[in-house]
Amino acid sequence: MRPTLRLAAALLALAAPLAVAEPPAPREEGLPIYDTTSVGALAIEAASRAAAASGRRLLVNFGTNDCAPCRVVNDAIYEEPFLTAFFTQFVPVFVDVAPGSANREVLARYGIDPAKGLPAVVVSDEQLRVAETTKQGELVAIAARGKDAVREWLLARFRKDEPQQR
Repeated sequence: MRPTLRLAAALLALAAPLAVAEPPAPREEGLPIYDTTSVGALAIEAASRAAAASGRRLLVNFGTNDCAPCRVVNDAIYEEPFLTAFFTQFVPVFVDVAPGSANREVLARYGIDPAKGLPAVVVSDEQLRVAETTKQGELVAIAARGKDAVREWLLARFRKDEPQQR
């Protein structure tokens, strides 16, 4: 591994648990959802460690900043009171997979074809094994029905012993 990449991985690993310890403030409208400079595999690895340390599950959201359904999913997550409930359940990581991004290679690891539609989501179980992957553009159709439909889809993936907020 190149020294720069190693340094970035080390910094990400150190910062990830701090970054996901508490729910972030709701995002401002129009701001990018996905960091186009992040290394997806490293971000997923760091979020996985944070999830394991906190007892939460991992939710990986693959998409692009110019994707309308991606924005609907993001907006559904980042509105209170749902945001706090969501972060009690999951450590999310948002991975940019815009055409030309090196992160598109990560999609293949999960069997995701971006031509079927984005966003695509991978949800882990409590042992951080892949429990569910949207591979057929499922979230495109759900996002078309609006934020409440997205929240309903996410709520169905909550652990049943945790409080649920709409």
